[in-house]
Amino acid sequence: MSQIQIRVRSLNGAEEVASVDAMPDQCPLCHLSVTPMDQGVSISFESGGWPCVERLLRCPNRKCHRLFIARYFRSQTQSAMYFLRSCVPVEVKSIAQSETISKVSPDFCSIYEEAYKAEQYGLLLVAGPGYRKALEFLIKDYIIGRLTETDAAKLAVEKAKVEKTLLGTCVKDYVQSEQIKEIAKRAAWLGNDETHYVRKWEDKDLKDLKKLITLTLHWIEVETLTLEVIADMPEGKS
Repeated sequence: MSQIQIRVRSLNGAEEVASVDAMPDQCPLCHLSVTPMDQGVSISFESGGWPCVERLLRCPNRKCHRLFIARYFRSQTQSAMYFLRSCVPVEVKSIAQSETISKVSPDFCSIYEEAYKAEQYGLLLVAGPGYRKALEFLIKDYIIGRLTETDAAKLAVEKAKVEKTLLGTCVKDYVQSEQIKEIAKRAAWLGNDETHYVRKWEDKDLKDLKKLITLTLHWIEVETLTLEVIADMPEGKS
């Protein structure tokens, strides 16, 4: 394991040399991959009853040049080593959905954005259920948008039925596309793990859930755009 030796000063003014495992490789403010510039200020103290080191660094990106702090905590098994835990402050990135998906489910876009920001703040126990909720809004809005009932009263009944149906059942009973059905079904499995006390898919994590949501978005967008093109060009020109 590589080690970096740095000089640190305790809150009482004493100086010592500490070993840390890594230099941050991304600026938490501009999000570019960088090798930050050490500003020569490192402080050691207790955080939550555990030894901590904070290093003052500067982003070398000419469009950023901002200061941030790398936080290291001492290992419970390697008492002489501090490990990089986080960098602060963090400016979270936004994530934009396509115009097509924004029309299919604007609520999905809003919920997914909030879950994405929670993930960037390290709030993974909150982000998981957020992604699960976003998935449910996406699937139900997609299904409702595909309802063909023309009678307003009957359409309202069908819409209410979809809204009250469990996500997995919605996918099974209402989704016609096999690609969307198979991917969304698996996304629902992992999404449920994020909200239940006991996980069924212990070898899967948030990255797998996000991958399945992305695939679901892809197939919904492909189907939606295909239907739009066919509706716009119903017949060939002679």
